[in-house]
Amino acid sequence: MLRKLLSHAAIYGLAAQVPRMAGIFALPIITPYLTTLDYGVAGVITAYTVALNTIFSLGLSVVMVNSYSKHPSRYKWVWRQLHGFLSVWAILYGFILGAVLWWGIPAEAAADKWELLALNVLPVVLFGVTEYQAMFLFQISQRPLPVAVRSFVVGVTTVALNIYTIAYLKMGYMGWFYANAAGMLVGFILYSYPLYFVEKMWPIFNYKWKRIKTSLKLSLPVIPHHFSFFLLDTSDRLVLDLLKVPVPRIGLYNIASSFGLYFMAASNSVVQAAAPFYLQFYSKSREDLHAARQARSMTFALQIFFLGATFILCLWLRELFILLIRNEELQQAYPLAIIIMMGYSYRPMYLGAVNLLTYREHTKVLWKVSTVAGAGNVVLNLIFIPLYGIEAAAITTFIALMYMGYSGYALKEYKQVAEVNYYPWVWLSVNIVALVVVYVLKDIGLGYKVILSAVTGVCAGVGYLYLGRQFSLK
Repeated sequence: MLRKLLSHAAIYGLAAQVPRMAGIFALPIITPYLTTLDYGVAGVITAYTVALNTIFSLGLSVVMVNSYSKHPSRYKWVWRQLHGFLSVWAILYGFILGAVLWWGIPAEAAADKWELLALNVLPVVLFGVTEYQAMFLFQISQRPLPVAVRSFVVGVTTVALNIYTIAYLKMGYMGWFYANAAGMLVGFILYSYPLYFVEKMWPIFNYKWKRIKTSLKLSLPVIPHHFSFFLLDTSDRLVLDLLKVPVPRIGLYNIASSFGLYFMAASNSVVQAAAPFYLQFYSKSREDLHAARQARSMTFALQIFFLGATFILCLWLRELFILLIRNEELQQAYPLAIIIMMGYSYRPMYLGAVNLLTYREHTKVLWKVSTVAGAGNVVLNLIFIPLYGIEAAAITTFIALMYMGYSGYALKEYKQVAEVNYYPWVWLSVNIVALVVVYVLKDIGLGYKVILSAVTGVCAGVGYLYLGRQFSLK
């Protein structure tokens, strides 16, 4: 099981991360041609699009997972109806997104407003449903190769266009949006053949409203849960904009938060690979306590891996900024990036609780974890950003992410279905201590960093391998 998880994570991860790593290494090429204003404009527009993206799927991934796992012989019929319904919904969604962006595009980008609208709205309306359902199908059926190939090709295309439009054509923030739109077109082309011609997953537009209503009754309560990820990951930039923080300062925060999002995106390969295994464990855990212990061992192993990786990366973040960001003004954001990146080590413990609640169909309580975390982040930002500036946004993000990761274990509904103890408060303490230690040591000498990194890596590796052996299937 450990080998299978690692192999799937590698397939998801290597293909996706090779172009992403290329994108990181492209920073020295493009950052001399970018300013904090460019990062600020891009950050604000992206925040609005990500916010609305949470309602694009209407939470129907829950219905897709349940139909696939519980009705394997007829799930395609359900998915095709949902595909048809989402295709119609995408048109209305496009008008909503366009209206929000018309209002939200910063004044500094007013001259490019129509181009920005087209580049952000049309690709989602035309290609979004195909990409969403195809990626979900291949992930849930444990076929990572199509997702990996698509991620690799799209990633390389986007990075190459970023370099061309920003470093060669000197287009500034517009380069990002042209490159992203082109990437979505390439992704649609790559997914269309396997989804429609191999899997025969053509949309059914004459869908049954009874099926749609039943599906929405289960899925809509999940939307606040999904929206919380925006509130945690991206809403800071909107709050900064609403509080009239200068766009260049927003840009400084955006470059810091982007490193946290780099890590989150990289960790998605592990999350994608782990999801089907959680389904296998939870499907057996009520009859076999060993399966529940396997799920816990996998969660602990991933938590150790995430903590070790974030700690080492944050320890070297100052040097990485100097190496990658060829802009002294943008380099000053690395302390903020440490706080934000350490927050994203919460994800394995979050998966342990939320996946169980979702599988047992307790989706109506997920808002108590995610929505409260996201809303709390916004409220804290509104209170403390006017007092302490962008530094407060980084700290409140870490606090909210910790709540996101561990509050699920305190829910009554979780305690009713949990078979084993995950010791969440011990892990929460470890998360906080790790942040304090790495932040205090962020400017120590290189020799000390090498030694500390080696010790951390060995300890994390031993812990991961020991726990990994305990979640192999019988």
